[in-house]
Amino acid sequence: RPPLSMPRLRLLISEQRSPAAFRAAGAEGAACCVVGASGALGSWDPKRSPKLPRGSTAGCFEGVVADEALQQGEEYKFCILNISKNQYVWEEQGPMHRGSAGAHELVNHFENASEDSAVSSSAVPPSSGYGTVQQPAAPSPAGRSGQLRLQVRVSSRRSPQAARAPQGAVLCAVGEPSALGAWDPKRAPQLKRTRTDGEFIVYEGVVDTSKLKPKQEYKYCIFSQKEHLYVWEEGCPLHCLPSATEAVHGFEDGAQDQSCAAGSWPPPELLHAAPAPAAAARAAELRGPVTDQWIPWGSQSTCGHATSAGGAAPRSIFHAFHWPFTVVKERLKDLHEMGFSAIQISPAQKSKSGGEWWTRYQPQDFLQLEGLGSQEDLRELCRQAAELDVMIIGDVVFNHMIVVASGHEWAQAQKDAQQLKRLQQRLAAAVGPALDVDDFQWPWFNMCGDHWDNENRYEGWGNGEWSELRYCPKVVEVQQKHLKLLLDAGVRGFRFDAVKHMRPEHIGDHLRFLRDTAGADVYAYGEVLSVDEKMHKEYMDSLRMPTTDFGLTVYLNAVLKGTAATAKAGSAAAVAAAAASEGVVVSSDTVRSKPESPPALAGDSVRFARNHDTVMNPGSFYGLSGSCQSSRLAWTWLLAVHDGSVLVYPEDVLHEESGPLLRRALRFRARMGTKASTSEVCLRFSASGGPPSVLAIALRSAEGQLVGLCLANLMGSHSLRLTSVPLTQGSSPGASLLGEDGQVVEVQANGDIQTSGGGAKELVIAASDALFLWKD
Repeated sequence: RPPLSMPRLRLLISEQRSPAAFRAAGAEGAACCVVGASGALGSWDPKRSPKLPRGSTAGCFEGVVADEALQQGEEYKFCILNISKNQYVWEEQGPMHRGSAGAHELVNHFENASEDSAVSSSAVPPSSGYGTVQQPAAPSPAGRSGQLRLQVRVSSRRSPQAARAPQGAVLCAVGEPSALGAWDPKRAPQLKRTRTDGEFIVYEGVVDTSKLKPKQEYKYCIFSQKEHLYVWEEGCPLHCLPSATEAVHGFEDGAQDQSCAAGSWPPPELLHAAPAPAAAARAAELRGPVTDQWIPWGSQSTCGHATSAGGAAPRSIFHAFHWPFTVVKERLKDLHEMGFSAIQISPAQKSKSGGEWWTRYQPQDFLQLEGLGSQEDLRELCRQAAELDVMIIGDVVFNHMIVVASGHEWAQAQKDAQQLKRLQQRLAAAVGPALDVDDFQWPWFNMCGDHWDNENRYEGWGNGEWSELRYCPKVVEVQQKHLKLLLDAGVRGFRFDAVKHMRPEHIGDHLRFLRDTAGADVYAYGEVLSVDEKMHKEYMDSLRMPTTDFGLTVYLNAVLKGTAATAKAGSAAAVAAAAASEGVVVSSDTVRSKPESPPALAGDSVRFARNHDTVMNPGSFYGLSGSCQSSRLAWTWLLAVHDGSVLVYPEDVLHEESGPLLRRALRFRARMGTKASTSEVCLRFSASGGPPSVLAIALRSAEGQLVGLCLANLMGSHSLRLTSVPLTQGSSPGASLLGEDGQVVEVQANGDIQTSGGGAKELVIAASDALFLWKD
């Protein structure tokens, strides 16, 4: 028998009760995931949860799960995952299962928890349905305290795929609080489809707002209860909770909500006045022995110095995600004063019609600037930005073009010559006259599953529907005409989208064109949506171009939540574990494969705690699905160190829970400028175990002088009192540093601290916050 902390689970799937799940369980590559709230059960992410192997009979899975919480009545459910296809196949409906104290074996029945039993222990009654698909609440009279009557209208013109949701589908109001499902649509409040009104499908219902804060942000998701599948999830901007008792919202049209100023811009006095929050009068000290784990920091840049792809790498980039050029121009001065040295705009070319963010990533005509503004709008934005010495970075989508048919339609067309001809004519009409059918990749190939990351990733059609362009002289010429439009407007930075699906030679042609046309002041980086270092090096080494450092983000998330052993194991171990949870194997023979290697891809890699891919796309990418609140300390780490280009997502820098800290970190980063040449990074752990309590980042000049210090309290429950800070042994003498409150803090060579005038010999840091000190 397993020890008490490792109960054996046995799952039985009835062919009569759950025929679809029974069939899915019998397919090759099927595995059964045990999913729950605890980290040991994947934090509701099936790909990160324990897997049960097949039993001796059909529809049976059994194995040992190492999770002490199962001994304490933890709730959980089962999900069938096809590992070979890296796809969810079926997720349980019905009440949750629950562990049983002292049980050595739990016998569970799929979608029938009422028949569960425990061996060697009395069974705990099953859950009443927490975490299951909830039926919409019965409408209640408007005006009742804590009740919001909502009507959501889905336009068949604006959101055709969402409007095609089958009868019986529900619309879920999803957000971070548990009252909004903690981002799980199946646990969120749901609205019923009531009628059709012209082009609109109307959903209505009542949401209990008694446990939600004013202006709580959330979005809508359509869920098919019959098929137990997500149909469609909103893009940005988010909606926010209105103060009224009734509201009418447009699906994928949060910016137009009449009851909420979600798209409004804070006044300057709020943006630029963000002092450190007052720490609680009673602050805790770290008691008992502590362990300081030093994180190696400082990687060579892609060019071996501070420039890359021709131009100087910006330190702080604001992502003006899906913002019209005129709006960016209006907010330019505020962004500059926050400390941003560059602003990245969304793709400028004419794209698929519609206001959703993802339409910008479906180009229709590279020779026209349309959708977010004209070329003149962009030119005026760049002119004003240049006066402030702010770089404008254009986002170019050269791998694929507009989607004109679904993957299923293209697959059927491979068996029907007439259908294939019709679809190709549709494609030619959409992208002509600049391009035609011969400029796309044939034969058609459905890029899905493992093909996203293997040798087929260059020529496949993403999800079977991305219109994949060929690498040929005509395509390159048309794309360079688009680059020339951006250069003529004043754009001097470029992000290349979906780089891992383009061959390096193709990107190389464009980099040479940029350098030959605009000279050495052009900056460029590539989006490589992968944690595989070898894949990144394919572009970094040959093109001397930085890439998006997803692996660093995975590492920061792992060490901030993990133990000292997690930090000591190094970034390669954290990345490999995250990749394995997605069914992906990454190269082990890499620069970061040794624990003593710095975790960043390069000194000028593009870094983020969240970006539009991790925020706007459904599901979890390598576990990167945190909120503004949960990501704020990872942002602090990235902004406090001396190197890298930090790409900041707009919601995080403006959100009331994360914005004040990020704006202070941005000002600190701007103050450091070229003063700091190295960073010493340390995580302080309690010797008794658990996640780190303190993050300390000491910045030093080229001469080794201490010029800046960031101290973050990683504990979310209480303020922290520090009497000393970790500094590397053999460092140069300490320094007098200026705090955000204007007080001088003396930092001794051994890390001891004392405020000016012989005052307190301690610093107090508020919970989940940081202090910044610098050499004046």
